[in-house]
Amino acid sequence: AGTVFGPVEYEVPATANDRYWDAAGITHPARIHGLLYPPMAANLTIMAFQTIAPAPLLHTAQRIECHAIAPAPNTLTVAGIVTARFERRGREYIEITTTVTDSADVHLWTSIATFTEAGTSGAVV
Repeated sequence: AGTVFGPVEYEVPATANDRYWDAAGITHPARIHGLLYPPMAANLTIMAFQTIAPAPLLHTAQRIECHAIAPAPNTLTVAGIVTARFERRGREYIEITTTVTDSADVHLWTSIATFTEAGTSGAVV
């Protein structure tokens, strides 16, 4: 716990943003107005954490808090910290918290995710 990672920047073109909305099967005014799809914060969190993760991990839980909206295209920055390590049913887990900001440095989303190591007895390296 306490390990910091990022910041990592990701370019999100309008076409990629619309693919997120389309894959979710959602027609929403936010999509019509070209606003970023908030659940993409989960994927951004996973990609940012993979920059320091020592082994393949299983994503076991996710919570996203939305703070603001922003248009696509945009450059999103993800910065995170390992907030907890714990054991449950003989497996080790790691919890991380990330903040996602846009190109104007507006805090869009907070993402809290839990992982365990894939294909092992559950020891997180």
